[in-house]
Amino acid sequence: MKTRNFSESLRFSIEGIIWGLKYERNIKIQFFIGLLTVIAGLIFKLTELELLLILLWTGLVISAEFFNTAIEKALDSYDENFSPSIKIIKDLCASAVFILALFATISGLIIFLPRLISFLKIIIFRGV
Repeated sequence: MKTRNFSESLRFSIEGIIWGLKYERNIKIQFFIGLLTVIAGLIFKLTELELLLILLWTGLVISAEFFNTAIEKALDSYDENFSPSIKIIKDLCASAVFILALFATISGLIIFLPRLISFLKIIIFRGV
């Protein structure tokens, strides 16, 4: 395998991101939710640490989704027929993404809920 320079590696990485966003539903969903969460963080003026945590969780979940997709594609190219062993591997990969997304959601609720409650109190008791 040929050694690549940095610009080639960067180009291949960007091509992978574009491919994932173009063809993979779950990557699109995770990216969209992550984007909305970051925008909400800016709107609610999260602290630097809170925003960093949101960005970290977002990056972890989206990256895990890309890994999951890559492993699924590799397994599908290996054997297109149903295989109980391949099913277990795919299920485990999907579980990893789910666990990260679950903890990201819990962390997001811990960060956003107090602000949302305050915002709703202002709307309800003072009017908009």
